[in-house]
Formats: sequence, C-alpha cells, structure tokens
Amino acid sequence: MDPVEETLDLSNKKLKKLNKPTPAESQVTTLILDDNELLRLDSIDSFTKLQKLTAVRNQLLRMYGVGRLHSLHTLNLSHNGILTIEGLKDLVNLRWLCLAGNSIKTIEHLNTNTKLEYLDLSENSISYVSDLSYLKNLKELYLHKNKINHLGQCDRFLPASLTTLTLSNNNIADLNEISRLAHLVNLNKISIANNPCVNMTGNNIGFDYRPFVINWCLNVRVIDDYVVDPIESLRAEWLYSQGRGRHFRVGDQRELTQYLATVCPLTGEKLETEEDRKLRLILSKAQHHQQQLRQQSSANVTPNPSPLSRKKLQANKHSPRLG
Repeated sequence: MDPVEETLDLSNKKLKKLNKPTPAESQVTTLILDDNELLRLDSIDSFTKLQKLTAVRNQLLRMYGVGRLHSLHTLNLSHNGILTIEGLKDLVNLRWLCLAGNSIKTIEHLNTNTKLEYLDLSENSISYVSDLSYLKNLKELYLHKNKINHLGQCDRFLPASLTTLTLSNNNIADLNEISRLAHLVNLNKISIANNPCVNMTGNNIGFDYRPFVINWCLNVRVIDDYVVDPIESLRAEWLYSQGRGRHFRVGDQRELTQYLATVCPLTGEKLETEEDRKLRLILSKAQHHQQQLRQQSSANVTPNPSPLSRKKLQANKHSPRLG
C-alpha cells in the first residue's frame, strides 16, 4: 500500500484472522475491519498509530487487544457477540465508543475513559444504569433497546453534561422515573417511546406524555425524534408552575396516568379543545410580549428575561384551567 495512505480498509473480505501488518500498514491511523468473520483481534497492537478502529459485524466475543492502542480516540465494535466491556483502561484518549448490538449486561470498566463524549450501548441486555458520574465530558448516551426497568439513582449516576439520552424500547413501567433526570440541565434530546409506562395498549388510559417529560427536563427540545412545539411547551409550563406535574412520585404510575389523561389527553385528529384555544391565546400574547422586549432590548441594550421566565409570567397571568 502507499506509505502516505492513512486509512486501511479491510472490510468485507471474509477475514477469519487479522494478520500482522506490513511496515507501511502499521502506520495507518484508521483501520476498517467491518463485515468479516473475525473471532479475535490478534495482531491489532501492531497498528501502533491507530486513532480510529471499526470492526462492525464480526464474531468478536472479547475486546482484548485494543487496550494497547493508546492513541485510539474512536472505537466501533458494534454488532458482534461481546459480553463484557473490558480492556479499555489505558485508552485515556477515547472520545467515541460504540458497542451497540452486542450482549453486554452491565455498564462497567469505563472509569479511566474520562474523555468520552459519545457512548452507544443500545441493543444490548443492560437492565439498569450504572454510575457514570465520572464521565464529565459525556454528551451523548444511547441506551435504547435494552432491558432497563428503572432509573434508580440516575440523579447521581448520570453526568450533567449530557445533551442526548435515549431510553426508548426498554422496560420502564413508571413514567415518574423521568423525575430522576431533572438535574440534566443541558439535555435537549431524549427518547422514551415503547416503554410500558407510555404504551397505550390493553386497558391503559391514553394520554400525552410529552408535556410531562418537559416538565421535568425543562430544556428538552426533541422527544422521540419529534421537535417540541410551542403548545407542548406551554402545557409543560402549566404542569410545572400551576398543575401537579411534579407532585407524583415513583410508584404513582396509575395516579399519574389518570391525571395526565385529564389534563393532557390524546386528542388525535379531533377539533381544537377549549384549553388548546386558551393556550394558543397565551402563546400569541407571550410572543407579542417577547417582541416588545426585543425592541426594548435593542433600544436600551437591556437583557431579556429567560424564555422560561417569560412563559411563567404569561402562564400565571392568563392560565386556563386544565384540571
């Protein structure tokens, strides 16, 4: 291969074993081993300059071997048969780690990987969230399609740096578990769909859970891949400031669903309700007030109140009775 080439692509070559690299190959910074039949990563430590390694869709059961790649900042071992997170202790420069689609049961052995910004553990067999508070640079955490049934201690275990958290397609049975995420002030994207706590099946009462989620995670802008609209935001503000949005505790799923069915019903394609009409009136007045404040600010260079404060002010002044 050309000595100046920085990427070695060995994907889809039916490799069963990784041979030792040539002197030129050993200098590459990116190695792609996707779609092969590798059981182990023998000789991987001979690639001494590797910064990015991807070995997606192989037959790996262990992660041993990558631990000596001290310059590695990106590692993708998704869709293998890996059972345990291991061997990453010396990868102190690791920033991006994807282990999706494996058979991992526990989030562990990441204590020294404090530079991690992206961690994808989706499509595994994880049943609870371990302490990740030491990952103070972590921004994106993907845990969808696991077996998580509660968020116990996540108020301490999840770092406040998170901007994205996916929890859809798990076994969370109580929507009040969301209360444990209130400290995630930077969170702007979350997923919770396809959990028992929000599934409208059988005798479950239909309700719109999105305002309730925003009521706890005040800065969330995207829920289940749908952008939060102004009416949802106002409903959440009402729940937070005048309703009972933070009244319920873990264990009160039945009471919560009955309450939300009343104040946040699933209207579907029905005509706009009186409450929606009032909320839209509040929104219109809030936007007019916001425009006035901007005009004053440009004239007087006076800082605006926060959007949340403005919404509270308007909601308190004109709040409709929702329940």
